Amino acid sequence: MRLPRLTGPVLSGLHCFLIAADQMSFTRAAEILCLTQSAVSHKIKNLEESLGVKLFIRQPRKLTLTDEGRRLKEVLALNFGDIANELRDLRTLELSGDLNVSVPPTFAQRWLLPRLGSFMEKYPALRFHLRTRNELVDFHTESFDCAIYFGNGKYTGLHVVKLMDESMVPVCSHEYAEQHDLYGNPAKLMSCMLLHDAAPWARAGKNDEWQYWAQQNGVVLPEAGCTFDRADLALQAAERGIGVAIGRASFIAEQLQTGRLVTPFMLSVPSPQNYFLVCRKEMATSPRIKAFIDWLGEVQ
Repeated sequence: MRLPRLTGPVLSGLHCFLIAADQMSFTRAAEILCLTQSAVSHKIKNLEESLGVKLFIRQPRKLTLTDEGRRLKEVLALNFGDIANELRDLRTLELSGDLNVSVPPTFAQRWLLPRLGSFMEKYPALRFHLRTRNELVDFHTESFDCAIYFGNGKYTGLHVVKLMDESMVPVCSHEYAEQHDLYGNPAKLMSCMLLHDAAPWARAGKNDEWQYWAQQNGVVLPEAGCTFDRADLALQAAERGIGVAIGRASFIAEQLQTGRLVTPFMLSVPSPQNYFLVCRKEMATSPRIKAFIDWLGEVQ
């Protein structure tokens, strides 16, 4: 079987052949395609000439596929089905397909996951794939559609959308605050165990969050402390009375409401880093990504 160029007539002939092979009747194929029986016969004859093989054995009131015809039918049935599925996806990209997203671990656990159900309910055919990491994504080598970063918003060569601002304040358990006389006394931090998120944002130092808060409030901090590689671990340690952690507003609302954490002094400061969604510039108009961005704005 020689390979013809996939011109319009050849593609039309292949579609016509698939319908005829499925129905095993030129007459029924003509009805489905809204053509005459002779037009169907002519298309398939031209296809056979283009391929250089016979596809049907024509007998009175009976059609039989040749070996080549059976092989071609199997291939076309598979690939035309894939094409139909892809065309359906192209029409409803916001409702189907895969969305691969990279998100900082604590943001995923404390902010995104409690809200994610509404996104999946809104787009039930969208397959959402979440991966957590503090490091930046290399969009040239990794298969992420987009990422949420906690940073300064300066990401060269990428499409950047600001999602929300962040603020931060020291938090601890009520018992710890009482034991160390912290209520209203930030100077008492000198006698406390500070709990550090060692990687609060990409390329940050292990003391950067605490140092920024202290500089903004003129507070002196002790050198000793305990570090964690995720903010949620530092917050869990604070809940258990181990020390005082920096709490980001987006992470601690539930803990403050239930009393598992307290703010011994209301010295909240705007964070130098905020939340941004980033993606490749050519993906900025993707309906999947746009739907995700719009939803993020709705649930804040």
